[in-house]
Amino acid sequence: MKNIDLIDKIILFRDERNWKQFHSLKDLCLGIGIEVAELQELFLWKTEEQIETIKTEKKEQLSDELADIFIFLAYLSNDLGIDLDEAVLKKIEKNGLKYPRDRSLNSNKKYNEL
Repeated sequence: MKNIDLIDKIILFRDERNWKQFHSLKDLCLGIGIEVAELQELFLWKTEEQIETIKTEKKEQLSDELADIFIFLAYLSNDLGIDLDEAVLKKIEKNGLKYPRDRSLNSNKKYNEL
């Protein structure tokens, strides 16, 4: 069997079910926001101690929510013709210019405040 990368597997799963017809860019953008909200809801109103418990006791649910977010990112990047790996690497490079290590180490300041 041919090695298929992760995003290709995600797209193949969608295509085998003919779901692209339901995946307008607008709906994918809304969907990713909803998936992020589902992740955020797990932490809403929780203390740091409760969050530590959630990280252990709800690991599978956290994993599922992160996977859902990644799947929506895969759909969006594919449908926009953006290589997500390349986009992330370029963004890291841009952030490196905005946040040079010598000025941003141990700092939570925004780039224009460094």
